[in-house]
Amino acid sequence: MSRITQKGATGPLAITANGLFQTSTDSALTTLVGSRWDLADGREVMLVLPSSATTIAAGKVYQDAAVVANHQNVAVTAYQAYSANGNVPAKVTVTLGATAATANQYAGGFAVVNAGTGIGQTLRIASHPAANSSGSLAITLEDGANVALDTTSKICLISAHGYNVIIAPTTLTGAVAGVGLYAVAASTYGFIVTKGITSALANGAIAINSPISPSVSVAGAVSQTPYSTNLVTGAVIGYASQAGVDTESRSVFVNV
Repeated sequence: MSRITQKGATGPLAITANGLFQTSTDSALTTLVGSRWDLADGREVMLVLPSSATTIAAGKVYQDAAVVANHQNVAVTAYQAYSANGNVPAKVTVTLGATAATANQYAGGFAVVNAGTGIGQTLRIASHPAANSSGSLAITLEDGANVALDTTSKICLISAHGYNVIIAPTTLTGAVAGVGLYAVAASTYGFIVTKGITSALANGAIAINSPISPSVSVAGAVSQTPYSTNLVTGAVIGYASQAGVDTESRSVFVNV
């Protein structure tokens, strides 16, 4: 019988009937989005939530929600340190650019300190309210910063990995999440492959054992990665485990 085990768990979960391929709309799974699970055959899968406009299909490549340009390099206006054994959580307040934020858009994601005091820190976001375009946003952090932030600090807001995933566009706008394993409806939780053998749609011929990248011509497909692209701009996500044929879905080994 196939087994699926969450990383760090003490034992596997037996897959019965359609276990691995089940989907769910239970919002309690939100905190598990991005978690990795091991299959008994050596593959790794990740729990994801597709966006309300995205249906996951087998053999297609998906990416995280697009990075919002006006939520990057935003100025810190206040920082509250973690205290009282967590009864007072750490908070950072920023001023957004000209794009509003919905409530908990970045919950489970990260505040990356990109400049100023505390530069280089990656702080996980617990929650936040909605905020208007060019408005103030108070973000509750899961842990306090090792170096306290101040008004010289600037941060970038990055969505949780695997949350609101979309089909990989021909020009990537977010981190590659993985390859669809089975059909998952929009706004429904399910698994995608992040490591191991899986089927992927080919754009163009692909030589066996050549590196592969998301296609720049066909959304959701993979292409053989040119040598120059490997070194400069390519998001290499694995290699072809058999020769790929244009418009067919063939075996690849992904490692995302």
